[in-house]
Amino acid sequence: MYYAPEGTTKGLNTLFIEEKRLEIKHSGYSNTVLLTQSGALAVTAIDKLRNNRLFKSVVSFGNKYDVKTSDLVAYFEQEDSVDIIALYLEGLDAGEGRQFFELARKAGKPLIVYKSGRTEAGARAAASHTASMSGSYDVFKAACLQSGVILAENIEDHYDFVKAFSLLAHKIPESNRVAGVVNAGFESTVGADELKNLCQAQLTENTISRLNAINKYGLVDTSSPFLDVTPMADDRMYCDFVEAILEDENVDCVFVAIVPHAVTLKTIPDTCRDNDSLANLLVQLSKKYDKPMVVSVNAGRYYQDFVSIMEENGLPVYGNIRSAIKSLDRFVTYHTTHRR
Repeated sequence: MYYAPEGTTKGLNTLFIEEKRLEIKHSGYSNTVLLTQSGALAVTAIDKLRNNRLFKSVVSFGNKYDVKTSDLVAYFEQEDSVDIIALYLEGLDAGEGRQFFELARKAGKPLIVYKSGRTEAGARAAASHTASMSGSYDVFKAACLQSGVILAENIEDHYDFVKAFSLLAHKIPESNRVAGVVNAGFESTVGADELKNLCQAQLTENTISRLNAINKYGLVDTSSPFLDVTPMADDRMYCDFVEAILEDENVDCVFVAIVPHAVTLKTIPDTCRDNDSLANLLVQLSKKYDKPMVVSVNAGRYYQDFVSIMEENGLPVYGNIRSAIKSLDRFVTYHTTHRR
């Protein structure tokens, strides 16, 4: 099964789902290929990540009767228009593992993998589904670490990592120093707990002075790199804080966490598309600066229009701060350790 919405394929689509049941959005900027042993996962991935328009190609190869995982990786590794290779695997056949990990070690682009069949029960299910021999997950995990493969421990992390790596592909961080802006204190605390290889930036004195000038209500602790601007901040003030840390030479990457229910913000359907809304201002900042930035929006379906504006303009948006920080951490870690 093959799906390629644009480019040299002229829109080849062999999905088994009728178009009225799957909203497909095309983009000339898609840079990711998904290689999967499950056709259903291909469909759900296209659907879940449709607003981001990530996929240049999606290939479902099932039990690998006529093509191996390494064949597909080798092919797309040579495609200049592909920046990211994402994979869902149930197993690697005898002799295939060595080929796959040698390719991964030499690859000039990130490989993001989620592997199922990790437990005894999962291995039996994989054998029933695609006749895959799952093998030892501990061995697979160690091989991923040695070869620079980004391994997701669950399917939602896999989607999250693919989103970050795809949308931030050309925003390579200098180092691992992070700063952030939130409007709810718990988000900065939870975000700090999720730091693994990221470290809190030390803001420059110039930045702190600039933040103090923006801080007209005196409610923000500007000495912290994780700024809680409180529900008092309106759209413009919120983004003034974000821009200040984006311009700090001691900051390599940024997160923005939004609880959009604050009455000061243009986040509801009636106002979120205004030119001076928080969503549109953040989009402008993401296009202006080369530093990687992720956004979390902790809210329900009522704020989906607000989220969609950012997603459709290339910002990685997550439903909670944990997912945003974890994805940013993996992206920065890869680019500061494996490819230097």
